[in-house]
Amino acid sequence: MTSPEHRAGDATATGLGMPDFGDRVGRGLAWAAMILAIVGVLIIAALACMLCVTIVARKLFGWQVTGDHELVQILAAVSMSMLFPWCHITGGNVIVDLLTSGLPHRLNVSLDRIGSMLLGAVALLLAWRTGLLAEQTYLRGSFTPLLAVPVWLPQALMVPGLLLTAVVGSYLALKPRAIEERDNISGHAP
Repeated sequence: MTSPEHRAGDATATGLGMPDFGDRVGRGLAWAAMILAIVGVLIIAALACMLCVTIVARKLFGWQVTGDHELVQILAAVSMSMLFPWCHITGGNVIVDLLTSGLPHRLNVSLDRIGSMLLGAVALLLAWRTGLLAEQTYLRGSFTPLLAVPVWLPQALMVPGLLLTAVVGSYLALKPRAIEERDNISGHAP
């Protein structure tokens, strides 16, 4: 039995400000998205520290981290793919509602569902193509020029985030009331 303090779509439901969709699938997706987002944020924090070290060392000692540009390119792409699912499941993505703000709530929810389905389809396409690209670069044996990082590795690491984004988009588009439950948390509700 759920208490008034623990209702689906209530910010206090999880204590973490994440949506509680009232079903196991939604909660599982929210937790998976949060875990990937934490990893993505840790990668970005490590990149920021590395860049600070590079900048200070370059100014003071004329030295820099070898391959810092490669690391930024590789790890930023991987971390961004890990942040996409969390951004969408919490309603944190940018929504341009200039034309839709005056429309009825039900129509806006329908448009959000269509947008979620389209995002899910695009994320699925990107996951598929990125997976194929990772396979091809693995077979070719491509490496980055300075650090000799196998190019397929970061490409393959992008696939889980893209797949989870596709699943989240489909879930929000197909599950009744998922958009409303999400919007109760993110503050997008009317």
